[in-house]
Amino acid sequence: MNSTPTLLVVDDEPHMRRLLQFALAKTGARLLLAANGREALAHAAASAVDLIVIDFMMPELDGFATLRELRKDPRCAKIPIIMLTSRGQTELRDVAADVGVDVFLTKPFSPIELTQHVKRLLAARTGTA
Repeated sequence: MNSTPTLLVVDDEPHMRRLLQFALAKTGARLLLAANGREALAHAAASAVDLIVIDFMMPELDGFATLRELRKDPRCAKIPIIMLTSRGQTELRDVAADVGVDVFLTKPFSPIELTQHVKRLLAARTGTA
């Protein structure tokens, strides 16, 4: 991982991407923004990503389908994942665990809590926890 971590933020709603961008700017990380799963896959292929924040419900390729594709790439197999969703059903949490989601947050979420999770996961990834 570089000294400046790279976060990939994936959400199909422009206002949510702006909110996430504002909240995560406080981490000092480089932010890549994607409006859908296909853009997320392109960013992950082109850049070394250290953590992904992804929405579950998106058109075409939802969060789970995107993560399944990402996990096929050995470079992306161990990237920490934070999933955001407006649906918190137990069965979604089970599928999220199966695709390697580290943190499952239900919208509305606390930007402070999100930032704390990001910092914790990045520290664990670099061994500085």
